[in-house]
Amino acid sequence: MSVPVSLSAKGPFRVAVSAGGSLLFTLACISAGAPASAQESYSQDRSFPEISRFNMQNVSWMTLSPAGDQLYMVQRGTPAVSIWTLDGRLVSSWSTDWLGEPHSLSFQKTAKGEIFAWITDMAPPNTAGGAFGHCIKKFTPDGNYLGSIGVCGADSQGSSLDPIQFDKVTDVAFDANGLMWVTDGDVGGLNNRVLSLDPETGKVLQVWSAPDNKAGTGPGQFNLPHAITTDHCNRIFVADALNNRVQIFEQDGTFLQQLQCFGTLGVYGLALGNDAATSAQLFVSSSTTTFTGAGNVQIFPVSADCKAPLPVENGCQGAANIAISLPQGTSGSALHNIAVAQQGSAFFIAPLGGNLSPQKWTRTPSGQ
Repeated sequence: MSVPVSLSAKGPFRVAVSAGGSLLFTLACISAGAPASAQESYSQDRSFPEISRFNMQNVSWMTLSPAGDQLYMVQRGTPAVSIWTLDGRLVSSWSTDWLGEPHSLSFQKTAKGEIFAWITDMAPPNTAGGAFGHCIKKFTPDGNYLGSIGVCGADSQGSSLDPIQFDKVTDVAFDANGLMWVTDGDVGGLNNRVLSLDPETGKVLQVWSAPDNKAGTGPGQFNLPHAITTDHCNRIFVADALNNRVQIFEQDGTFLQQLQCFGTLGVYGLALGNDAATSAQLFVSSSTTTFTGAGNVQIFPVSADCKAPLPVENGCQGAANIAISLPQGTSGSALHNIAVAQQGSAFFIAPLGGNLSPQKWTRTPSGQ
């Protein structure tokens, strides 16, 4: 019988390394966590989205707008980016010649109040030209291309740090200090690493990985790091897909906790709901690694205390566990990404399943 565990480190456990540095770590203790709070329930909103005039094509990612009132959807087709209301009405869309195989979209809000959309152009499809793949591209929210980090191109993949070069880069997040955090590495890629960068210069500030960027199972090591997010404490949450876990760190690389609560499912998506000084929840989407469409969404209370030794105090005892089985699409499907409405009132699933539409699940009022 297997028991889900939460791996935690309460001492000065560090995994951050500088470019070219070595990685040292000490094993932490294992704990099953405390009992959970009352379970929450969600039900699918089958009216979402209204798609009578929209052609879904491998929806890879969904992200809330900075104001939280709209949903940006990324797909591997035309249009590449579409904007929707939270109840599923299409607002606008934009296409671009600058994307080959978009994977994720993240927003940056600068100290000057500027808003930028960063899209990971993960790898070029077979028909792509020289300007696609293995880089991160910067756009205005309405689709004007502004530049890239990393060299883009079918044969540009690499592991260089100066200048930075990616291979099948998967996701981007920004912390409260404006630093960019990147997960770099997908199936068959060269890299399994997390990096922090200066978004203005592309300079690498930290690298977390196993030696030579190989897949690893230790703290601060990864096997297909697929998604990343940060909270108001500048804690870093990483979906370590093929290690079937979430790893949590402080901004300087101090390892805080591991959530290994997902069995053999790949951990592909994560997002924070109601990230504030009073309360927060971590939403995690996991799915079969063979992309059969079966998976779960689990929701964990996150401590608002930035000095808490364990960000997820109850460990693997999540507040909710929702089993989801996606319908069959024109290609394999998975709970590839999750986005969360403010206050955790709803979550959205990007299925990456050919012609499949994204899903919306709404919190059920207590007592219903």
